[in-house]
Amino acid sequence: MVNLFARTPADNFRVMPYNLRLFAMLGLWGDRRKLYRLYALLLLAYVAIIFPKPVRITDRHPFESIVRSVSELIFAALCYLTIIILAIKSEPFRAVIRKLEQALELFRDKQDQCSQLIIEVNANIHRFSLGYAKLNLLYVLLFNVIPPIYNYPRYFLQWRMPEDNRTVEFMLPLMQDLYGLDVHHNIVHYTISWVAITPFCVFCALILWFKGALFMLIRYNTLLYQLVNRLLQQYDRESAGGLLAQKHRRLQQIVQLHYRAIECTKLLDSILSLILLIQCIGCLLMLCLMLFYITRNHSLNVINIAVLLMSIFIEMLCFSYLGNQLTEENANISHSAFNCRWYDEPIVIRKYFLRIILQAHRKATITAGKFYNVNIVTFAQVSTALLVIPQAALLVLCLIVSTTL
Repeated sequence: MVNLFARTPADNFRVMPYNLRLFAMLGLWGDRRKLYRLYALLLLAYVAIIFPKPVRITDRHPFESIVRSVSELIFAALCYLTIIILAIKSEPFRAVIRKLEQALELFRDKQDQCSQLIIEVNANIHRFSLGYAKLNLLYVLLFNVIPPIYNYPRYFLQWRMPEDNRTVEFMLPLMQDLYGLDVHHNIVHYTISWVAITPFCVFCALILWFKGALFMLIRYNTLLYQLVNRLLQQYDRESAGGLLAQKHRRLQQIVQLHYRAIECTKLLDSILSLILLIQCIGCLLMLCLMLFYITRNHSLNVINIAVLLMSIFIEMLCFSYLGNQLTEENANISHSAFNCRWYDEPIVIRKYFLRIILQAHRKATITAGKFYNVNIVTFAQVSTALLVIPQAALLVLCLIVSTTL
């Protein structure tokens, strides 16, 4: 595992080398014949986590517990659908990584501001990857370690009492009926359940870390736009009095790099569009369910639902911030190109600048289902809706429940 995340100088101009090593183990990168490993883990997680979840109101599972179960199902569905979409869209996923690596390879043997920018950004992405892995490890600890720490002492404080007088009801990591086991009151059954689901909760955290790779791809794509800006600024400083052939060659490289960045944005949008749409809808539904659950429960079980919602909310914030950065860097290219005094150049050179400016005016964005652009502005708007809509839905839901119970 140490070697998996080891960083070498050769990785400075590569795209997510340490992440791709892990992806290769599951067939999402490299040999696609290994995809059976991913599908096998998804099937086992379905058997251990999703299939045993209660979805019908009974005396054993009142309405509040079903609300929690459904919210956990939504979260699991988001994880499943994300990894399945990535597996289905493996060709665009591989294509965008290849294009990014080909672009970065152009600067490997240079000692200039562009190469230094690549090394700096790649180092930041590496630190982000490790930090995001630690965050998902924290989710696992909150989800799977706190319940037994809370449950076992309470149980053993009462184990000498007659069984009929015991009032301990275990706090569950997940709301489940694990194939007839009494996970609410029987300590042995609870232990079996906890041991069975913990590895698959780690697997779900691993899927969340996989989604972090999508953040990194957006950042690499933004890096290409930043490189175009740097090259234009460098051209403005060094081109005065230069030979026409030399200017022609440099601008041709800039146009090609800009075109490659736009191609990467289109590929990323084709990968992320459906994922982000599902993510937004799932976040809205989970917030509605969580608000209702909190109004009817004041136990520590609320922590688990809050962890699930927080993870989705942080993901949406990261996508929005990085999407906004990508759009702004592309827009800055037109300003950098215009400041190069292209209107004083020969007509052959002007054509290149006009092409750059026109390409930069075509907004480079990541979208959610082609419905809206993913950036900070739309994130603020959606966040406002997430605060207002669930309150109305919660009121309607409480009225319905109060009239039926």
